[in-house]
Amino acid sequence: MYKILLITNKNYTEKFVSKGFASGFRANGCYILTKELNDLQIADIERFKPDIIFGYNYGFLLQGRMEIIDYIIENKGKFKLVNYFADEPDSRYAYLNKPELFEEYKKLSADRSNVFTFLWDKDAAEKIKGAKYLPLAVNYKAYRAEEQKPLDISFVGRPLTQKRQEILAALIKSFGKKVNIFCYENHFLQSLDDMEQKQLLSEEELNTYKSAYRGFLKSEKEIADVYFNSKVNINITLQGKSGLNYRVYEVLASRGFLLTDEREDITKNFIVSKELETYKDINDLIDKTQFYLKHPDIAQKIAIIGYADVVKSHSYTARARYILDTIKQAVQK
Repeated sequence: MYKILLITNKNYTEKFVSKGFASGFRANGCYILTKELNDLQIADIERFKPDIIFGYNYGFLLQGRMEIIDYIIENKGKFKLVNYFADEPDSRYAYLNKPELFEEYKKLSADRSNVFTFLWDKDAAEKIKGAKYLPLAVNYKAYRAEEQKPLDISFVGRPLTQKRQEILAALIKSFGKKVNIFCYENHFLQSLDDMEQKQLLSEEELNTYKSAYRGFLKSEKEIADVYFNSKVNINITLQGKSGLNYRVYEVLASRGFLLTDEREDITKNFIVSKELETYKDINDLIDKTQFYLKHPDIAQKIAIIGYADVVKSHSYTARARYILDTIKQAVQK
C-alpha cells in the first residue's frame, strides 16, 4: 500500500486531526512517516520515497525552510500532494495572516493529477477548483475519559469573536459560576478585555467570568475528562456555512452531552435530540441548557447514543479510505 509522509505543525487542532488521519491511513494498510515541517530534511523525503505527502490547511506551504517547500513543489510529480482544510481556506485561521497563500495554493492545486484538496465544509470546498468535501472525524480510542468531579456547563475553545462572546456573556448572566471555560490563557485574557470594552457584562459579572477560567487542556485525555464529566458541553461554530467543527466529534467521542448551534450538516450526520442537541439562538440555548441541567439522565442517554454513532460512522479509517479511493480513481483515468 501507499507510503505517506504526513507533515505536521504545532497548531492545537492540527495535532489531533493529523494524528487521527495517521491512524486512519495505518488502518488502511499504509506506512506512515510523521514529521514536523521545521524538522523535515530533503534527505528524509529522498530516503522515505513517499507515494503521498499529506498536509493540514496550508501544510507544506505555511512555514519551514524554503528549500524544503521548493523541493516538494518542484518534485510534486514524484508523489501525490494531499491537503486537508479544517478551516475556511481564505480565512486567517487557515493561512495564519498570510493571505497570499490562498492564491498560491489555488495555482498549485490546478494540477489536479498530482494535487488533491479536501475540505471540512462543502461550501468552502467551492472556493478551490477540484476540491472535495470531506467531513471531519475523530479517533474515538484516544478520548478515554475517567469519572471525576462533575462540571455543570463547559466551553472549550477560543472565547473570541463577537458571536462567541455574546453567547458566553449570556451564559454567565444566566448560570454564573456554573460556567467553565478552557482555552489558552492569552485568549481568555483578550476575551476579558473585549467583554469589558464591549460592555457585555457588568463589573460583578466580569468577576464571575474571570473565575470561570479553568486553564488549557493539553491532551485528548484531558479534553475527554472535561467533556465526559460536564453536564452540558456548549459548542459555538465560527467558520463555514454548513460543516461541523472538530468539537462536535470530540465531545461525542468522549461520551459527553453536546449542545451545539444548528448547522445543515447536523441532520445529515446525526439525529437531533437523540445523539446530540442543537440550539437556534441564545434564548434557545439558555432554555435547553436549563432543561438538561435539570434532567442529566436524559442528557446522559443522548451522550451514550451519540458516542455509539461516532464509533460506527465517523472514524478516520473511513475518511482516509475515501482519500485513498479518490487518488486511486484519478490514477486510473
